[in-house]
Formats: sequence, C-alpha cells, structure tokens
Amino acid sequence: MNASTPKTRRVLIAGAKFGEMYLNAFLQAQPGLELAGLLATGSLRAQQLAHAFGIPLYTSVDQVPDGIDIACVVVRSTVVGGTGTALAEAFLRRGMHVVQEHPMHPDDAARLQELARDRDCAYWINSYYAHTLAGQCWIERALRVRQLLDGEAAHFAHLTTSRQLLYSSLDLLLQACGADRAAGNATVEATADEDRAFRLLRLDLGGCRAALRLQTYLDPEDPDLHSLAMHQLTLGWPSGYLSLEASHGPVLWTSALYDPRHRDNGQSLYRSAGDADNDPFAHPSTHVVHPAPPDWRHAFEVDGPCGVGRVLQMLNRHLDGAAVPCAFRPDYQQALARLWQQALRCAGPAHERRLPAPRILGLQELAAPLGLEREAAQ
Repeated sequence: MNASTPKTRRVLIAGAKFGEMYLNAFLQAQPGLELAGLLATGSLRAQQLAHAFGIPLYTSVDQVPDGIDIACVVVRSTVVGGTGTALAEAFLRRGMHVVQEHPMHPDDAARLQELARDRDCAYWINSYYAHTLAGQCWIERALRVRQLLDGEAAHFAHLTTSRQLLYSSLDLLLQACGADRAAGNATVEATADEDRAFRLLRLDLGGCRAALRLQTYLDPEDPDLHSLAMHQLTLGWPSGYLSLEASHGPVLWTSALYDPRHRDNGQSLYRSAGDADNDPFAHPSTHVVHPAPPDWRHAFEVDGPCGVGRVLQMLNRHLDGAAVPCAFRPDYQQALARLWQQALRCAGPAHERRLPAPRILGLQELAAPLGLEREAAQ
C-alpha cells in the first residue's frame, strides 16, 4: 500500500445519521483528502447534508462511481442488525480502503480483514470515542503516568457505561493500559452483583484488574439513547487517579494527598505558607487536563469530528507508507472485538424497557437554593 508520491484521496461517507459526524470532519481542512460523496437512503436529512457539503448523494452502491479511494461506513453492522458489514464488503471488493464504525462481530472482522489483505486494501474499525480530543487526551496522559512511574500498571480501574457504548469504552481502557500489552491478555468474568441499573463485571488486563459497571437495560425502540453514563473511566495509582468524566471530557488528574511531615506535631498545616515549592498543600488537588466542551453542539461539530479527521489522516499517512497505528492493527482489533463479545455474554441479555424522555436539568435549576430554611420556618 505504499504510494510513490502523496496523492489526494477521495472519501465517500456511507450513512447520513451518525455519518454526519464524519461529514463534519471536513468542516476543517483535511490535507490530502477530498470529500467525494454521501451514500444514504435519500431521506430529507441526507439531501440536506449533501447540499450543505456540495457533494453528490448516492442511494445505492451501484451508483457510487469508480475513483473513490476511501469509504467510511457509518451504518450499523450485521451484529447490531444493520447493513454496514455488507456495505464494507462491497467497497473492499471494489478495491476501496474502508473505515467502518464499531461495533463488529469478531468473525465478521476477521473475514473482512482477510478480504482486505486479498485486495491489498486497508480495513480499520473505528470506535470513534477513543480518537476524540478527550479520549486521546485520557489515553495519552494515562500512558504518560505509566512512563513517569517506570511502567507501573494502574492499581485499579473503573469504567461505567451502557451496552451501546461498551465497545468504545473497552477500546479506551485497553489503549490507556497499553493496547499492545493489555488486549491479548484481557479476560472478563461475571459477578453476582447486579442492581436495578448495573451489572458488575471484572476485567483482568494482565497486570491491572478493572471493575466494569454495565447498564442492565435499554429501550429497544430507542437504543441509541438512555445511557445512564456514556463513558466514565478511571485509572488509579498511589500517586493519584486519572478520570475521563464523560464522553467528551473533562479529563481530570487528582493527586494523592500526602504530607511527608504529617506526623510532626510541632508545626501546623500553615508551616509552609508562602513557600509553594516545599508546601505539599500548595498544589491543586485536581487538575483539569482537558476541559469539557461548552455544549453538545460543539461536541458534535468540533470535538468528535476532530477525532474522525485524526483517524482519516492516520489512514492517509499509512497509505503513503507509514506503519499501521497500534489501535488499528488486525490483531488488536480482533482482541477488542472478542473482549466485547465476551463481556456481553457474561452480562447476559439486556432487560428491555420502554423509557420516557429524561428531564433535562439546566444549570440555573441546579444552582437555585433549596429553600430549606423557609420550609423549616413553615
């Protein structure tokens, strides 16, 4: 797949719902890449997107012209009841490189990886959230902590997520623990701990054990929403713990509380006031390593699409001769898909519930006083 000279590659997006996040990646310049079309069902949404981005809209694979280099398949895969896997296969057979949105059944992933090798094409499964600005920050800072601690594995890990986002949560966790080390050795087992909202699973990452709290239920008529927590992950060491508080941040580092002279009864806590270098209490208790986006629109139009652009640029560099990044190596992607499948099997089937729209609480409501004094007086 080495190219003698860099070229501009033409990119097709298949899927007009979550595919909008991929289209939004082209709101920013993508050197070496050209947005070439949208493949969708022809809905009003798809028509509006194609018009807004100034690209042709195709409604069948047969309409897609030759000359497309990269196809991004942002349609549900077979394992979750969609046609995405068949689309990816069709594009690979036409000699296109494919980026396919997660999740993927491990057998389907292996079959398409083999087809890609036969066609001399790249086939990458993208978990999306591991490549967003916040996801990458959390992964990189976790690896930096390990580097500073001479390779010491995290002493504990917690992750809370829903079934819809389990695949991407596992990808975030494995990459933060060192994908080349953690993935091949990872195993999962069920516990007897289950409450109304979550089932507890134990992950063994070959050096670190993780507690996975997986939501027990979903709404089959609205499976994309109603996550009690989308992505909430923490890795901890004696030095402190690193948290991804939500899908798009913030990322927080909370230092351990330690005073080497805490047994000294001859001085108060204020002994080092004004001497920040020697005062263990002069440093922030928690650092905001990466802020949360200002609103959901920013997450959808900037933060997430920046991650898509990052994946496409990595693919473009690979097609020009760079090595495959660890997160997209076939062996790692197989291990991730198998761990996802194993976790779902251990958790058992989801409980189906018809769920009402949640009440969205605004900051002004949360900040309003409780009025307890008035109630007490009454």
